[in-house]
Amino acid sequence: MNIWARVSRSRSIKPVLVAGLLIACLLTGCARAKKSDYAFQPSDVTSVPMGDPFVQDINRLGINALKLVNQDEAGGGNLILSPISLATALSVLSNGAAGATLEQINGIVNSRGLSQNEHNNRYRDLISSFYNRKDMVILPANSLWIKRNYPFKESFAELAKAWYDADVFSLNDKASSAVNEVNRWVSDRTKGLITDPLSEIHPLTVMLLVNTLYFKGAWVNEFSERLTQKEAFTLSSGETVMVDMMNDQFRVPYYDAGDFKAVKLYYKGGASMLFLRPEGNVDELVEALTADKLLEISSKLSACRTNLKIPRLDFSYKDEMSRYLKALGMVEAFTEEADFRQIVDLEQVHVDSVLHECRLKLDEEGTEAAAATVVEMAGSAAPPGTEEIRTFYLDKPFVFIILDEQTGTILFLGKVENPLG
Repeated sequence: MNIWARVSRSRSIKPVLVAGLLIACLLTGCARAKKSDYAFQPSDVTSVPMGDPFVQDINRLGINALKLVNQDEAGGGNLILSPISLATALSVLSNGAAGATLEQINGIVNSRGLSQNEHNNRYRDLISSFYNRKDMVILPANSLWIKRNYPFKESFAELAKAWYDADVFSLNDKASSAVNEVNRWVSDRTKGLITDPLSEIHPLTVMLLVNTLYFKGAWVNEFSERLTQKEAFTLSSGETVMVDMMNDQFRVPYYDAGDFKAVKLYYKGGASMLFLRPEGNVDELVEALTADKLLEISSKLSACRTNLKIPRLDFSYKDEMSRYLKALGMVEAFTEEADFRQIVDLEQVHVDSVLHECRLKLDEEGTEAAAATVVEMAGSAAPPGTEEIRTFYLDKPFVFIILDEQTGTILFLGKVENPLG
């Protein structure tokens, strides 16, 4: 049984509130609920200073979650998470929380203690900056699916609409087509990258909160397809597999730290993909990575003529994230003491699970990526001359980070153990 089905059958008997983040989705087939008077007013923000503490909270959440997931993955498979996906879901959810529940959520996504309005406004600016992009695709979206006739607080939906551009829809959880409608929504927005995030909608589910993001970027320097060939990739076990290895030579940002090498490849429109190749064990590199370390690496990159070998990639990863969020300090939200009074007065609800799924496709032309997170709540540059030519061969397990250069936000990050998936 897959993780989605397994989690959905482990609920308590109390009313269920489901808050979910589905990256890159388009809703179809659901009736729109009462339209909120709170319309989203996009700002004209297009960039955020690198290292902004607000963005660092997003990046820190993603990096810390990756470490915990990596420690828990005994099989050593490929990993990919979306920090902005997780952070946005929790930030929307925080508008429904109060007391210690809110404090613990904010400890992860709002460590500076900004007021809710200030915190929401920063997300409005971030969403607006994605909307304002040219030459690349970063498409965020948010929605609430609310059980028909459920007495939720309209103020929660209004905040989600005003700050996160959320649409509000009516959810008929008794209809057999409801799961298909949600999955079709996900598949449409992810361009088919994620197709079946839900196996069922439990009868006690009262709300789905959905945040979406879809990314597609074309390399500034495309790889020549005629140079791609089968080459050996050495796994952590020492075994070798033959993979489709892209080959080319470009002048790119490069850094040799001794225990690892880094290369950054740019997308048209203001994003990049940072590759980190360890000299030793890739898990040690993951463990040493921090948000501040990422800034340090970026500051030490310098343009060098570099021979590159980058494997084609096409893989996905999904997991239930609640145990990792608890380890990061978000504990009360998962207990009977959870305080979500800003969503509903009549029932006690708590977070039951946090489902997360991502997919990455990388080839000679660029990268396409999508992610899905479902939070379930239950009651209870210079011309080349004679310069030295560097080599950067991703022929062993490595770390990658897809970074929005205009805000410093990590869109996706992960570890590749085997390019074959």
